Amino acid sequence: MSASLPRDGYRDLRRRLRILRLTLERSRLRRALFNAEAELGWLGWEQVEFYDAETTAQVAKIQEFENTQAFLQNTSAELSGKKAGLDEELARENTRHDETQASLAAERGPIVSRIQEAETTRERKIGSIERFSRALGEISAREQWLESRSRSFMNIVNPTMEIRAAAREVSDELAQLIGERKLVLADKATAAVGAETLEAEIAHLRSELQRIDTAAEEAREALAAASRRMANETRTLERAKEKSSLQMAHLDREKQKPYRFIGACLADHNIAPRNQPQCLEKVLELRDRERQIEDSLLALQTACSAAEPIILVTFYLLLIALIFALSAVTVHFLS
Repeated sequence: MSASLPRDGYRDLRRRLRILRLTLERSRLRRALFNAEAELGWLGWEQVEFYDAETTAQVAKIQEFENTQAFLQNTSAELSGKKAGLDEELARENTRHDETQASLAAERGPIVSRIQEAETTRERKIGSIERFSRALGEISAREQWLESRSRSFMNIVNPTMEIRAAAREVSDELAQLIGERKLVLADKATAAVGAETLEAEIAHLRSELQRIDTAAEEAREALAAASRRMANETRTLERAKEKSSLQMAHLDREKQKPYRFIGACLADHNIAPRNQPQCLEKVLELRDRERQIEDSLLALQTACSAAEPIILVTFYLLLIALIFALSAVTVHFLS
């Protein structure tokens, strides 16, 4: 037993490792075979008349899946059309908004310039009125002084020639100031009328400017409202389209089962699709490889079962102990 322990244990370990490798390969091969049989069924299900009840039921399932998918594709296309329509409508709304804003901006610019010019002119008018008011004050003060001097001349009993001449000069200057007062009052009245006219014009221009600004704000609000509405509708359409796509993907997965069933039936009867006969060869080749793996696994499992259990248990216990010892030594050296 001691002589055969390492040899039999090593052979059993090799067999079990090969069983693991073949099991993994069989799993991969079965997935490939499933896909190959499904492809064979997909290519050949319409080329053969089936009379078996179960196969006929699988064909009916495929037809039902195809009809449902066609309906979902039409629904998805309709949703895509609606979304494209919303995109076009949003583009038109943006274009309309931009045109409206450009038109209002073109109308607003000259009004702003006119308001600035009118305000500048009004300020000049107000400045002129203030200057005329100061001039009138100066004239009134001069008149009061001249009238006071004229009264003082009149109180002289025997005025000399010089006093009479001075009195005449005062009288002439008073008459001249009266004329100047009339001119200044007229100019002040003209400036006041001009300022009032400009006030009315500025008020009218500001009302026009307010109308334009209100129209621009309403256009922006209308675009924002339209954008929100179309964004909500677009999200609804995208959710519906995504749901339709998920349903179609689910149907694609579900169709693999009846396709695989029909493909296996076609392969069992050695029936190849007319347009791609190599699909049948691929299925038969994968089946042969699966049978070979099954035979190898059966032989290896039989050999494993034939080994003496006591030898295998002893071998694996020693192997586990050796692994633990090596791990302990490695941890010791690393620490």
